[in-house]
Amino acid sequence: MSHYADKYNRSLKSVNTTHESVEDYQKKSKKVRREKEAFLNREFDYRDYIFAPEGYEGVMLFLYIMIVPYLIALAFLFLFIAKAHYQLFLEFDLASYFIIWAIGYEICVVFALIIFFLFMV
Repeated sequence: MSHYADKYNRSLKSVNTTHESVEDYQKKSKKVRREKEAFLNREFDYRDYIFAPEGYEGVMLFLYIMIVPYLIALAFLFLFIAKAHYQLFLEFDLASYFIIWAIGYEICVVFALIIFFLFMV
């Protein structure tokens, strides 16, 4: 027997390839996969997803929540409602911050739902 064949036979003997060990391995790997895939077992830290100086994540999150929907609603009103005419856009009552913010919030939620269903399903 050659040196390589002898080495191969020894490696086969050292590895336990019985039916029970395969089943044990499958059970362990299935358990590990379930633990990794469980959504509620994941740790989530919002500070990892916010562009902000360290220590000011909460303040920046509040500002993002208040400013981003407002700006999206202004862009929506300008592009789709006023059809990009500046004079028509100025006729809107832009002083009603919370109504404009609510419009932008709804647009953000629709985008988030679309992204969720496209990538998660």
